[in-house]
Amino acid sequence: MFLRGAGGVAVALPWLESLVGRRGTARAAEPGGKRLVVFFTCNGVNLESFFPQTPGPLTMESLMGSALEPLAGYRDRLLVPRGLHMVPKGWGHDPGTAGNDHAMGMGHKLTAQPLDPDTLYATGISVDQFAAAQLNHDGRPALTLSVGWRHPDHLGHISYAGSGMPVSPEGNPWLTYQDLMGLGELSDVEKLRIATRRQSVLDLVEDEFKALKARGLGHEDAMKLEMHADSIRDLEVEMAGNGLVACALDPARAVEIEAVDPESVELDAQFKAIGRMQLDVLAMAIACGATHVATIQWASGSGGPIYQWDGMDHEYNHHKLSHGNTKDDDSGEEVVGYREMLSQIDHWHAGQFKHLLDRLSAYEEGDGTVLDRSAVVWMHELSDGKVHSYIDLPTVIAGSAGGYLKQGQFIDLVAGQDPWDLRYPHNRLLVTLLNAVGCCGEDGSPITAFGRKGLEEGEYGELLA
Repeated sequence: MFLRGAGGVAVALPWLESLVGRRGTARAAEPGGKRLVVFFTCNGVNLESFFPQTPGPLTMESLMGSALEPLAGYRDRLLVPRGLHMVPKGWGHDPGTAGNDHAMGMGHKLTAQPLDPDTLYATGISVDQFAAAQLNHDGRPALTLSVGWRHPDHLGHISYAGSGMPVSPEGNPWLTYQDLMGLGELSDVEKLRIATRRQSVLDLVEDEFKALKARGLGHEDAMKLEMHADSIRDLEVEMAGNGLVACALDPARAVEIEAVDPESVELDAQFKAIGRMQLDVLAMAIACGATHVATIQWASGSGGPIYQWDGMDHEYNHHKLSHGNTKDDDSGEEVVGYREMLSQIDHWHAGQFKHLLDRLSAYEEGDGTVLDRSAVVWMHELSDGKVHSYIDLPTVIAGSAGGYLKQGQFIDLVAGQDPWDLRYPHNRLLVTLLNAVGCCGEDGSPITAFGRKGLEEGEYGELLA
């Protein structure tokens, strides 16, 4: 749903049940529509502290001390599978694969396809773009975002429109926000006029908002509309405070807009602020039906920021700490206390994941929330970064996708078996997620295979409700 106001500005709206079936309403967010969101972090984790303490129901006690402790409030809406391994396999264990382990960790995760030996780009579509083609009403691509600096080559891409077709993520939340709010089609002069008048985009559709409220919205929808407007204003204020958005700026500051270096959004010092903005924009886009599929990529393969906020004061960037070495090529010395530093980073990212869940669960929809109708999966480039491990992949799923997935469980798929038996390839997780959000094969039947031909087929029954 969209409201169109002065100058052609279009403001996306959440799904309003009161208007279902009424003449003139859009179909951008079908009632009951499911969503897929990928939250992707690069490098490895501290496997000693990432997972909950014991398999079974997730409890405050089992999460205490783990990287997932910040998610304790969502324990009844989480599914944590353990024992998955990447396919195609890393370490050169799969014939016909190309690239080093970092390249595979980036290119294989969402595609389950090998890399092209010449470009090191994946040779197939990624799960997010595959889902978007079916779930978005007009087949538009998935919303693809990034946070921080990333490599311009294969190490900076996880999303693919097809073989050798990487989708470059947008790292500037203001540019994403402009497109979401319909400002992308305005001229620079019109945008500057909005800025110098210190207007919110909501001011430009004020009359349309009043007319919508007068149409006899139910109490729940009226509250949802007010909350949505508040979130838009809060986001604009936060962006303005970081010098990234033209709205609500003083005239003198508006003149400086052209001088803002777009590369500033990739600085380590902006990592936290930009990340939060991107999450807010992503949640708004998902809740309003601007897209049913989104991906957010934190940093870059074989890279990452130096974490110096929220109690962290690291000297080395994420990649070096992932290896526990002062040099990227492991030619330096061991970083004293690097495992604890990795735990801090894992814990911090869990907090960002929580923020996304907070935003999605704030939007009520039917008898639940947008989160309840979504599958929000947190995936990683590697597991143990020190050895570039592709087994025991850290994975967390939030939301049941409308009751399709189990909730409140930590499931150890390996359960005492030798993890090197490699019984649980991650492509079957991708199949499970696609079915969970309602994707299907060309004949309308459930998805049975995704990724390279010859991989094990079927979804994971252990993860189904």
